[in-house]
Amino acid sequence: MKQTLEKLVLYGVVPYLNLPSTRNGKVNLWDLKQTKNLVIFFHHGVECAPCQAKLKELAQAYDRVKELEAEVLAVSFDILEKLKSYAQGRAIPFPLLSDQTGETAESFTHKDSKRNAPFPSIFITDRFGALRYQKITSESHELPDAKEILDWLLLIQTECPECSHL
Repeated sequence: MKQTLEKLVLYGVVPYLNLPSTRNGKVNLWDLKQTKNLVIFFHHGVECAPCQAKLKELAQAYDRVKELEAEVLAVSFDILEKLKSYAQGRAIPFPLLSDQTGETAESFTHKDSKRNAPFPSIFITDRFGALRYQKITSESHELPDAKEILDWLLLIQTECPECSHL
C-alpha cells in the first residue's frame, strides 16, 4: 500500500492535541497557535528503523525549520520514558509526544492494527492551525523528505508575509 486515504480536510483546522512531551510537561497545539507553523509526524515508534531515519532527517533539518518559524512534533504510542531516553540518546531537538491511548492519533490518521501504531503520517499546518498538507502512508520512508517539508513551510511563510520576518 503506497498511501492510505487522507483523513483531514485541507485548510480545515486540525484536531486538538494535548500530549505528554519529552520536553517536560505537555504540548498543547493551542499554545502554539498564532506563533508557529507545525510539522506533525505520527510514526510507528522509536524501535521502527524507517521511523528512526525520518526522526534523524527531521532533526538534521530542524535549524531551518526554526528559521521558518515552525515547530516539529513527533507522535507515537511509545511510553514517555522510552521517548525521553531515545531523544536524549540521539539529541532529538524537537518534542517527542506520547499518545498511549491512541485517541489523538485516531483524530488525525489511521491506526495500523498489525503494529498497534498510527500509520506514518505528516501534517503541516499554518500558524492558525489550518491544515496545509497531509500524507498518510504504510511506511515512514514513503513520507516526504525534509526538503519537501521545508518547501511547504517556506510556501506558507511567503503566502503570509505579515506573519513572518522573512
